Amino acid sequence: MTVLTAPPSAVTRRTCGPVTIPPASAPMRRRARAAHHLVEAGPFRAWIRQLMSDTGLPWRVLARAAAVSSATVHALLHGRSGRPLTALTPSDAERLFRLDHRRLEFLGQAPAEPQRIRMLLWSLAMAGCTNRQLIEFSGIDSSTVRILMAGDTAWCSRLQELRAEAACEVWGIDPRMVPSGQPVASGVER
Repeated sequence: MTVLTAPPSAVTRRTCGPVTIPPASAPMRRRARAAHHLVEAGPFRAWIRQLMSDTGLPWRVLARAAAVSSATVHALLHGRSGRPLTALTPSDAERLFRLDHRRLEFLGQAPAEPQRIRMLLWSLAMAGCTNRQLIEFSGIDSSTVRILMAGDTAWCSRLQELRAEAACEVWGIDPRMVPSGQPVASGVER
């Protein structure tokens, strides 16, 4: 019978001089410090699910309304690698805590920049969204969508803007990269 064992150098590291441990990288140090100040995720998971149920808004819209990354809210609701998210950073927890029905109502009444929404809708249309999908995703009625797409101004809420941004995310468009200027028609000379 043959017994396999690790070579002695792997089991006992014998050194002749002092052992030097490489310094941890800055991100590793930040994670180690942050690990001591994490907040339990369970109550926030329940809160986001409750808001989704009460308002009918998708989780991406709630993430944008709370100014928390979509990746964090997705991990909160669905886990990472099949494991539930157990803790949040204090800043994410505070932002999710401050998101409530009153805040969503305020966003539904606060005016948005029509040019910004126009560009988000144009980006979605260029990616292949139909008018029906634009209306469904943004929560903007069909006549207002037509007015905005034609280049005129119309009143829209900040919540509708967040819904359009969330739709852009779903369609693979980074809302931060959508320009705020007037869309330029291709092939048209000025």
